[in-house]
Amino acid sequence: MTANARIVLNILATYGRSLYALVLGLFTARWALQALGQVDYGLMGVVGGLAAFISFLNSLMAAAVARFYAVNVGKESVAEDKAAALEETRKWFSTAVVLHTVLPTLLMLAGYPAGVWAVRHFLTIPPDRVADCVWVFRFVCASTFLTMVCVPVQAMYTAKQYIAELTVYSFATTTLNAGFLYYMVTHPGVWLAKYAFWTCLLALAPQAIIALRGLWIFPECRLQRARGELRRRIGELGRFAGWLVFGSLGMLLRGQGIQILLNKYFGPTANAAMTVANHVNAQTQTLAMSMVGAFQPAIATAYGAGDMDRMRALAYRACKFSMLFVLVFVLPLGLELREVLRLWLKAPPPHVYGLCLCMFAVTVVDQASVGHMMAVNSRGKIAAYQAFLGSVLLLALPMAWLFFALGGGVYWVAPALVSTSLVCTWGRVGFAKSLVGMSPRLWFGRIVVPTAIVSAVCLAVGALPRLWMAPSLWRVIATTAACEPLFLALTWCILLEKPEREYAREKARGLWRRLAKGAAA
Repeated sequence: MTANARIVLNILATYGRSLYALVLGLFTARWALQALGQVDYGLMGVVGGLAAFISFLNSLMAAAVARFYAVNVGKESVAEDKAAALEETRKWFSTAVVLHTVLPTLLMLAGYPAGVWAVRHFLTIPPDRVADCVWVFRFVCASTFLTMVCVPVQAMYTAKQYIAELTVYSFATTTLNAGFLYYMVTHPGVWLAKYAFWTCLLALAPQAIIALRGLWIFPECRLQRARGELRRRIGELGRFAGWLVFGSLGMLLRGQGIQILLNKYFGPTANAAMTVANHVNAQTQTLAMSMVGAFQPAIATAYGAGDMDRMRALAYRACKFSMLFVLVFVLPLGLELREVLRLWLKAPPPHVYGLCLCMFAVTVVDQASVGHMMAVNSRGKIAAYQAFLGSVLLLALPMAWLFFALGGGVYWVAPALVSTSLVCTWGRVGFAKSLVGMSPRLWFGRIVVPTAIVSAVCLAVGALPRLWMAPSLWRVIATTAACEPLFLALTWCILLEKPEREYAREKARGLWRRLAKGAAA
């Protein structure tokens, strides 16, 4: 399978998974809110956030390991001595195994008692829910610990671009979770600790299957003696991951830290609103994140092979498609968000409408420079870049705290979140220019400006049904029908370049021929 074909396969697979998760997510979030209630639903979000640092660190370590794997896979593709190149990748795998066995153990020894103390003495939790919240934290810790241990094998799937296979497990877990939540709704009770146990089990089972299969199918996943190089390799991987953690720590604090501030100033009801807003926003990001998963290993592999032109082209394309895949949901949803929330949740928590719009704005801004982020990370020299991002993102937490302390309401999280995202986007663009030669003018002129014009036109046309229709499901349908076809048509004519349109036509013709051949047979 060619590199472009594998990228397309990964995008289609993750697109299908994301669309499936999006549809089910509309039901599962409502079922979770109904079964748990607003208080327990908010507590689930804030208590789970105590272990978010470990989960966050796990995702970053997985990205760091996958980057080193992918660069070495790219070197393998152009190396004359294939056996030596394979052995080099195995050494990196062995290094990752050691690191991901020791680090989770240390984190749990330090983080578990601190988290239990926070649940019992720091957070605002009803007395009759403290014991359940402690169990919630324990289950979250167990799932994150074992997930970190499996990172070295799972990262190889990403590096080898076997992302389509991972979607199979995602389909299964999404379906099982929907079934369990439906059972919760139809069998009322106190589900807080039980649901936490279920989510833990649902996270661990596929991880075990993925790890065992990865050890079987990937020749790179073999332990190899480093012969004195283990310390150097751990240092190199640790420095890269450490700067990645520092740069992304602000993102964690910006999200989970603000959840804690909302809890302290406004109580669990505000946490429920923010949790719903984050869930809705996550659904709008699903297709964009599929782009990140498909492009990141390809960009790193292109860098490892020394093909800088292809790496930059893929990075620009990642920016473009990530923005488009977010906007295809955000534009009609933003116009009819209040009615959608009413139809979906029946009684949405207070402030959820404004928080959803805030998170939509943050997501669009962040996705505009996602390709720059992937290109810089593939380059490897990320110390100054991540130091800048981490410093800017950390400002969101004291900004929000100051606004709340001065008497501001829940919506004052918006300026803290949006302003830091804007600064980070321009920072990514600047660093990508200096480190990998990506042109800010090309990015702004060919991607940002045309996308903004298309979005403005679609918003104007999509708002027309509001002139003569009252809020209802039919107006939601009419808005979507007015907005989406126009957005797709303008995207095809204005935003896609000629080679991209030709490639799409070629793939469509090939698919049609295969379908016609199968029907004739």
